Amino acid sequence: MTSWRFNHLRDSAEAVHSRELPAERAIWRASISESAVVLGSKQNLDIVNQSACQPDGMSVVRRRSGGGVVLLQADAHLWIDFVVPRDDELWRDDVGEAMWWVGDLWADALAKCEIADRDQLRVHRGGLERSGLSDLICFGGLGPGEVTLHGQKVVGISQRRTREMARFQCVVHQRWSPDLYRKYLLIDRIKLHASDDDALLETEISRIAVAEVGGLNQIAEAIVELAAKI
Repeated sequence: MTSWRFNHLRDSAEAVHSRELPAERAIWRASISESAVVLGSKQNLDIVNQSACQPDGMSVVRRRSGGGVVLLQADAHLWIDFVVPRDDELWRDDVGEAMWWVGDLWADALAKCEIADRDQLRVHRGGLERSGLSDLICFGGLGPGEVTLHGQKVVGISQRRTREMARFQCVVHQRWSPDLYRKYLLIDRIKLHASDDDALLETEISRIAVAEVGGLNQIAEAIVELAAKI
């Protein structure tokens, strides 16, 4: 069994996202120095309300993996990346199936920390489930490997692949605020990307179901402990 290398990065969100990680089995925990609006690889900067971000010290960065916006409050989330090289036994050619073990590990860790019973934590093994906001906000949809609790999304996962490795970027929120998404995104510019029903985008954002969890350090420790067994 290949052992995991554990690393704890303390830097800006931009520095963590731009850092080239080696193609070795590793767990990278990131503690960011400032809050950030993180865009998916295909999203445009023009959806961000820069005039609101700058006075609040919110950095705006882009990750290399796909998906929607993730708003990271510096002290209110747990961010862990997993790296698996192509020759690792955890590697799967199927992009969706490749994320299942990540979700299982998170669900096991959350159960170990008594966030919920293991059978209440569901790892999504289907295709991408879209909503009117899933292309805009990461937690607005549900992708393979992501974990839900009573219908609320607990763990968001995005994946980036190269010829040498897969990098799974995962976030759990201690606090999640729809008001901050409304504040830091330019709602008027993205209404055309919302669902086709009559609900306002502001209302749609409030309907995103996100489970907030505590004990982030304990969960991170459980992740490392349980990963050593796979």
